[in-house]
Amino acid sequence: MKQAILKISNGAKRINQKLKNLMIKTLIILFFLFFHSAYSQNIIKGDYSTIDSKCKLNLKIAANNYFVFDSGKKKVKGILKISKEDNILYIDFINGIGGMLQNDTISIQNSGNTVNEYTHFKECDEKYIHLVKKNNVRVMKDRYCNKKNKKK
Repeated sequence: MKQAILKISNGAKRINQKLKNLMIKTLIILFFLFFHSAYSQNIIKGDYSTIDSKCKLNLKIAANNYFVFDSGKKKVKGILKISKEDNILYIDFINGIGGMLQNDTISIQNSGNTVNEYTHFKECDEKYIHLVKKNNVRVMKDRYCNKKNKKK
């Protein structure tokens, strides 16, 4: 009888230990997911605008992933989704508008081709729109202007 009780007790201890290990692994995964999400939000939040472009488009992204595109004629608002693949952050806005964050620049394909015709921002007559984080706009303009002046 004592041996049966000891076997049951040892079995319960093993199950208890496995549950603890499972809980620890789950907490680690949840912490990683939370940290990744918070990290992505901090990287992406801010004000963005086009540089040396006929298309004057501004984008504001808040920490809660709320965004506003503003072209002066049209505003597009919503909540964006962030995904990461191969160390690249992909951004899904709404209505099929998607982008990619590289360094401090969000690149958006504004229009399709003859097979897949679409235009997200009709007031922008450009296939690709590059929006640079505003605290870096001056640096990017200086670099761009210096390259133009050197070519002349």
